[in-house]
Amino acid sequence: MTLDHWRRIVDVNLWGVIYGTMSAYRVMVEQGFGHIVNTSFAAGLAPAAFATAYVTTKHAVVGLSTSLRAEGAGLGVKVSVVCPGAISTGIVDAMVYVTDFRDALERLAGARFTMMESARCARVILRGVERNKAIIPVTGFAHVLWWFNRLNPNWTALVFRKIVADLRAVRVES
Repeated sequence: MTLDHWRRIVDVNLWGVIYGTMSAYRVMVEQGFGHIVNTSFAAGLAPAAFATAYVTTKHAVVGLSTSLRAEGAGLGVKVSVVCPGAISTGIVDAMVYVTDFRDALERLAGARFTMMESARCARVILRGVERNKAIIPVTGFAHVLWWFNRLNPNWTALVFRKIVADLRAVRVES
């Protein structure tokens, strides 16, 4: 990735969330209540290979949200961060790939993940917001990834090394 790729992903995934959050936060502090819901990704809860810039921004959104949650609590402002896994949306088609891994990645991911329908995802998010959860992992994969990384980050690193090896093998076969 070039520095321009990094700037673009940081501008969209992090600065976009910062601008929206800060605008809403000011209003909510003035009125004494509100609930900000930011969106990260399962990769914001653990490392993920071949997506370093993306994962960096998603970790930052989790950090922003959980930190602001602590600050806003005494002011009546709640903050949650949603961390979905694979959701059936058009995002994969809109992604910009900077390597020739796209076909290999889609084959590997398709073999391992089932996409959750967006309506079901929305219900999970609303339930998490209703319960005022700080972090709302949406899919089973997001839950497992989050818990395993919290319990043993070395295990997570091992799993991702395996995923990298699998992806490189699929790429070579292409």
